[in-house]
Amino acid sequence: MSPSKHPITYYFCNKFVLTKDRSFFFPYRREFCFPPMRDILREIFDLDDPKVYGEVRDRLAIGRIIVGDYFPSTKEVIIQVPLETSDYVEKRIEEVFGDV
Repeated sequence: MSPSKHPITYYFCNKFVLTKDRSFFFPYRREFCFPPMRDILREIFDLDDPKVYGEVRDRLAIGRIIVGDYFPSTKEVIIQVPLETSDYVEKRIEEVFGDV
């Protein structure tokens, strides 16, 4: 049968990047492939500028940039970076996603 007769149910997810002032979401179809994190960060920051690259790297290292996955159907949030939670991370997650 043709694909139109048996449509595939896509499960959409979102990669997210949270900074102090902004939230960025990058939707993708989970069945296929997810966007590489470096490509997502390049969409937000000018990583070709050594100064910007250094600032982003430092903020990732100290947990001031939060990276993860959000599953809209279940409202599940998975934090990839930073590995350790902190009051700041919990506060930003609550500000963006509410009480999850």
